[in-house]
Amino acid sequence: MNHSSSYALLAEPIQKALWKLGWESLRPIQEQAIEFIQNSQNDLIISARTASGKTEAAFLPVLSVICQNPASSVQAIYVGPLKALINDQFRRLEELCEYAQIPVHRWHGDVSASKKQKFVSNPRGVLLITPESIESLFVNRSTALNSLFHSLSFVVIDEIHALQGTERGTHLRSLLFRVDQCAINPPRIVGLSATIGDEELSAEWVRPNATERVDLIKDDLSKKSIQYGIFAYQSSKDDEEQDSQYSHELSQDLYNSFSKGKNLIFANTRPDVEWYTDELNHLAAQEGRPDQFLIHHGALSRDIREHTEKMMQGKIPFSTVCSATLELGIDIGNVRAVGQIGCPWSVNSLVQRLGRSGREEDQPQIMRIFLPEDLFSFTQHLSGQLYPPLVQAIALTELMLESWVEPCESNSGDLSTLVQQILSVIAETGGLQAAELFKQLIVSGAFRHINQTLFVDILRQIGQEDLIEQTKQGELILGLKGEKIVRSYEFYSAFATPPEFRVVYQGQAIGMLPTTYLPSENQHFLLAGKRWQVVGIDYDRREIGVIPARGRKRPKWDSLGPNVHQKVRQKMRQVLAGNKQFGYLNPSASQLLEQARTTFSNADLIHKDLFALSLTKTLWFTWTGTRIHQTILAMLERHKIKLLDYGVAIELDLSFNQTIDLLHQLAKTKQEPRVLAKMVEPKFRRKYDEYLSEQLLEWSIAEDVIDINGAQSVMVELLKQFN
Repeated sequence: MNHSSSYALLAEPIQKALWKLGWESLRPIQEQAIEFIQNSQNDLIISARTASGKTEAAFLPVLSVICQNPASSVQAIYVGPLKALINDQFRRLEELCEYAQIPVHRWHGDVSASKKQKFVSNPRGVLLITPESIESLFVNRSTALNSLFHSLSFVVIDEIHALQGTERGTHLRSLLFRVDQCAINPPRIVGLSATIGDEELSAEWVRPNATERVDLIKDDLSKKSIQYGIFAYQSSKDDEEQDSQYSHELSQDLYNSFSKGKNLIFANTRPDVEWYTDELNHLAAQEGRPDQFLIHHGALSRDIREHTEKMMQGKIPFSTVCSATLELGIDIGNVRAVGQIGCPWSVNSLVQRLGRSGREEDQPQIMRIFLPEDLFSFTQHLSGQLYPPLVQAIALTELMLESWVEPCESNSGDLSTLVQQILSVIAETGGLQAAELFKQLIVSGAFRHINQTLFVDILRQIGQEDLIEQTKQGELILGLKGEKIVRSYEFYSAFATPPEFRVVYQGQAIGMLPTTYLPSENQHFLLAGKRWQVVGIDYDRREIGVIPARGRKRPKWDSLGPNVHQKVRQKMRQVLAGNKQFGYLNPSASQLLEQARTTFSNADLIHKDLFALSLTKTLWFTWTGTRIHQTILAMLERHKIKLLDYGVAIELDLSFNQTIDLLHQLAKTKQEPRVLAKMVEPKFRRKYDEYLSEQLLEWSIAEDVIDINGAQSVMVELLKQFN
C-alpha cells in the first residue's frame, strides 16, 4: 500500500488490516478524514458522492482510536436509517474489524434475542443500529444504558441529509443527547452525506449552539462524467387506460434502456412502481425472459425486499423498479444506469438517484428521466399549458449542474416528537419530576427552542389525554393510555404509519395495503409486481387472501411529495422566460418546452405574474416555494377569497385590479402567524398531534408552515411589476 502522512496516523492493527484486505492506497476524502479526526476533537461532516468511500473515511480513523484505547463498553455507534443499510455496512465493517480484533455488532428488529443479550452482557467495539432500536434500548434496557455507553467516543450518522428537518431526525437527535448523558464524555459525531445544501444548518443540527465545533470536508462531486436525458411523451394520461399510447411507448423505451445490465428505475409513487414492474416483465416475457425486472418499495414484505437486494448483489444482472427505498446507500453493486419515471421530487433526490450509477472510477453516471405528459391543448388550464412537470425537471437539472441542493428544512414546530420523547423518558426512568424532564429534553436536549411555559402547556395537555399523570410527590408517570402507547412496537418510531392489511398467498406474506384503499372481494390488483385476485378479507386478522390472476389494477396508497424549494420555482420561471436550448431533452420534450414558452410569452408572463382569465377571475403565478405558497393561501383564505390552487399558480375570484388592490393591502398589513395557522389544513400532520390541543397545533403550524416575511416579499416584488 502506498504510504502517506495520513496513513501513518492510523494504528498499526488498522494498517495491517488494510494490507491484508489488499488496499493499495487511500482516497483523498479518506486521507482528509483521518487527519481531521486524529488531529482534532471537533465533530465532522463528510460530504462525498455515493461509492466514494465515505464509510471507510469515517471508520478508518475511528477504529484506529478505538483499538489504541479499548474500553469495556461500546466505543462507536453507527446509526443508519434502514435495516438493510445496517446489514450492508455490517458486511463491509465485519472483515476490517475482524483483522483489527474489534467486536462489531448490529441491533435491529431482525437480530435474534440471544445475540442481543450476548451483546448487552459484554458490550465492546462498534454497534450498528437504527434510530428506532436506540429508542427500544431506552425503553426496554434502561438498566444497561450506562454499561453500554459509558466509554462511547464516536457516533457515525449515515445519510444525515435524509434525517435533517424530519421527525425521524428530531427523534434521533433527542436520543443521542440522551446517550450523551450516559457517557463519561459526550461522543464526537461524524455525519455522512452525498448532499449538503446549507453547511451552517447541517452543523447546527449536528451540534446545536456550537457550530464552530463542526468541521466539514467535501469531495469534488463534479469529477464524474454524466450521460443524462429527459424524455417526454405526448398523449392523454388515464390511470385506468391500460393500453394508452404514452404507457406503451414509455414502457417500451424503459425496456429498451434497462433490459440489459444492472439498473435501477425509480418511480415517485408505489402504484407506478407496481405498474411499470408489471409492464416491463410483460415485455420481457414476450422475449422469453420472465421476471427480468425486480421490485422494491416499503409496503412489500421483508422477504421480498431482501430477495431483491440479494439478487441485485449477485453476479446475474437484474434491473429493479423501486421507490425511494433504494435511493440511500445500500450496496447493490455496480449499477450501470438509473431511470426516473416522473419529475424528481428535489435536487437532493435527483443527485442521490443519479449517484447510484457509475460507481467505478472510469464509469460515467447515466440517468434518463421519463415524463408522461398530457396532450397540449388550448382547452387546458393556462397553468397546465406551461407543462410544470417538464419545466420543473429542467429546473432541477440546471440547479444540479450548478452544484446547488436544497438546505434542510426547519422542524422546530415538531411537538409530536417531543410528546413521544416525554413518554420515552418517563418509561426509561419509571417517573421523574417535571423540572428534571425539562432539563433532559429541553436544556440539554434537542428541543432547546421550546420555552418553559410551552413545555408546561404540553404536559398539562397530555395529562388531560391520560398519557401521563402526576403523583402526590410531584413525579410524572405514565397514564393508562400512555402505558398502552409505550407497550406498542409502533412507539419506537417517531413517524406515523397508516393502518394496514397484510396481503397473503398460501400463508406467505406479500406486502401491505392501507385500510383506506382496500380492494373488494374478487377484485384484481398488482402487488410485488405480480397480479392477484382477492379471494377473502379477514377484518379481525387484518388480512387479505389472494390467488394469482391474469387481470390487473393499480393499487392505491396516499402519496405526498416533499416541499418544493423557492429556488426551484424561480428557476422554472427563468427556464420559461429564457431561450436556452437544453441538449438533454428528447425531441418531444423540446417541442413541449417551446409550446410552453410560447404560451408564457403570449400571456405576457415574462413581464408580470398576474393574468386576467376573465373580468372576474385572475391567475397569480407565485413562482415560490411550498411554504411561502401555503402562507399566501392562508392569507387569502383568511380574507375569504374564493380560490383554486394549481401549485405554481393560484386562481382568484377577483378582477385584475381587485387582485392588485388586495396584494397592496396584504403586503403592508401586519400578519399574525398563529392566526394564519388557523387557516391551514390538515391540523394533524404528525404521529402524536391528535393528543395536542388546537392552540398547540396552531403554534406548531405557525413555526413550520407559515412564512409571513417570505410571502410579503413575494407580493412586494410582484407589485413592482405594476409601478
